[in-house]
Formats: sequence, C-alpha cells, structure tokens
Amino acid sequence: MMKDKKIVCPLLLDKETYLPDTIDLLNDKEAISYWLPCLEEMARNFVNKVSYLCPHDKTATERAKYTWQKFHDFIEQIKYNPQQFKPLSIRTLLEFNEENLRKSNFDDPWLLQKQKETVAAFTQYQDRVNFVDSIEDFYLKWEELSKGLVAGNLFDWGAKAIADILEECNGFGLTHAMQKIQQRPWFHDDLDKWISKLKRTPYVKAVVFIDNAGVDFVLGVLPLTRELLKQGTSVVLTANSGPALNDVTYSDLEVYLKSAEQKCDVLRDAIANNRLMAIENGQKGPCLDLRTLHNELCAEMQTADLLILEGMGRAVHTNLKAKFKVDCLKLAVLKNEWLAKNLGAQQFSVIFQYDPAPLPKVQ
Repeated sequence: MMKDKKIVCPLLLDKETYLPDTIDLLNDKEAISYWLPCLEEMARNFVNKVSYLCPHDKTATERAKYTWQKFHDFIEQIKYNPQQFKPLSIRTLLEFNEENLRKSNFDDPWLLQKQKETVAAFTQYQDRVNFVDSIEDFYLKWEELSKGLVAGNLFDWGAKAIADILEECNGFGLTHAMQKIQQRPWFHDDLDKWISKLKRTPYVKAVVFIDNAGVDFVLGVLPLTRELLKQGTSVVLTANSGPALNDVTYSDLEVYLKSAEQKCDVLRDAIANNRLMAIENGQKGPCLDLRTLHNELCAEMQTADLLILEGMGRAVHTNLKAKFKVDCLKLAVLKNEWLAKNLGAQQFSVIFQYDPAPLPKVQ
C-alpha cells in the first residue's frame, strides 16, 4: 500500500521560512541541560506505569526497561556530541521516544487508560452542555466554553506535575481543573478580543488540532465544537495518525464520535450532513510539524477561516511563533514549571492567544 503523501499546511503565511520548534536545543545551553534529563525521566516513569497500563501484557515491563535503556543511550549520545542530531528539539526527542516504543511492540500503550477516561468523561457530557446552554449571554457562554477548553487541557499524562495530581487525586475532574489553572486575566489573554470577533462574524469552517483523550476532548473540545456548529460553522477535528502518550489518535477519534452521536443531536446531525468531520493529520508524536500534514487534511484546510491549536505540544513547544493566513487560536496550560518561567509566566498559567488573519495588502 502506498504511503499517503505529506503536504505543507496551506494556511501558513510563509511556508518557506516556517520552522515548527519554539526552542532549538542546539543553541540553548540552559534548555538542553533541563530537557534532556526531564524527558529521560518521563521515559523512565513509563517503566513504572506500564504494568498498570498494559495489565494483560506479561512482557511489558521487560520491554519498557529495554526502551528506556535505548532512550537513555540516545540521550548520552546527544550529551557527547549534540551537533550530530539536527534538528534537536523537544519535538524530535518525543518523536524518537514514540518510535522507540513502536519498535518494542508498544502499539498504543495508553489505549486502555484513554478508553477508561473517555467513558467516564462522557457520563458528564450532558450536564456540561446543559450548563453551557443555560447561559444566555453570548459573551459569558463563550467565556465558559473557553475556560472549559483550556482547563480540559490540564489532563496530560505527559506532564509530570499533572501525572502526580491524577495519580494522587482520584476523581479529579473538569471543575477541579478550572480551579487549578490560572484565573483570568490569563498570562496571554486574548479571549475578549476573540469573542468580539466571533460575535461580529461567525466562522465558515474551523480546523481543530485536538490533544488529550478523556476530559480534554469530551468536556473541553466537544462542547466548544457543538457551539460552533450551532453558529453555522463547519468543524474539522483532526487527530494524530499514530499514538503518543494519552493523545487522541484518529482511530480513537472515530470511536469517540460514534459515542458522541448517541448523546448529542447537534453532533449527530452535523456528522450526518458532513458539517463535522474527523481527519487524521499525519503526525506520530505529541508535537506538530505543519510541513508534514496528511493530504486529505490539507485539502479541507483550503476553505477554513479558523485554526485552533490546542495543548503545549502543538501550540507552545511547536508553532508558538507560526503565522497563518487565517484567524488562529493557540491554547495551552503551561504545565511545565521550567517552560513557564522561560516564557515569563508561572506554572499552570494559561495561554489563550488569538492571532487574527493579516489584513489584505492595499494595491
């Protein structure tokens, strides 16, 4: 079978100069000295977690130890001669880790955990949208939806601070997350500006790069998607082609939308009328390289006028500085303390960055 052709995102303002990575580890000594041990610890923690994630896999722990050793050896090679690994970034290191897991036959080790969290989140979906529907004021409704989206993004097993909370606090949910994150005004807070734009001119088509399974997708992304659909906006939800931590994959997304159809008339009708679509994006790691997108997604992007990048991997580690031809939202909770301080913020600060489409040049 032929591999699908990878294409550069058609919405990039300047395809020639686009580079995905926010931090170049080869040119930042402080960053590389922090991120190498940080990511190595993440890989090591998988060894401790794998028997819980894959309870029926008798060789999982042994294989996980092997994958950690491979990652450790890779990190040591980088320390010895970093210049031989170009480009070197958080994105490329995380992609190496995922490739390493696939080679050790961990096809999607977080699958059961994702399923468990998503099923639990769907039990709260109706209450969440009922609450949103009870808010009559346009501004307050969209503020609540946006708060839910950024708070949902807290549920990321790839961030140590969050993994510790999720393991220690059974029943930690969206309400707790909304209290945990920075309260408004946020570190980067363009929400009022975006809601004003939304009220003036509804969008024709939104493309949303989704992040984590469970609360993030079900109680964050789906209610916002539902409200966009009610405004007349078509929505493309795009997920990774391959697994990465607890991120939603395209195959997950298809399953989750079938569940959503049974619980929500708005979503069901939109799917039936091709106003809500699921498309894979060609990515196999938790970050986002807009030079290597799935061709079907790029075709749909041609008619989009809103792009939403959700999560630290897609909107901060990568694409924070990227410019687009259309309106773009970059949304994330800064779950990593070092990264937050590096950006001039604090841990759990919120980025809600609205970059309007550039005005047409006057001839």
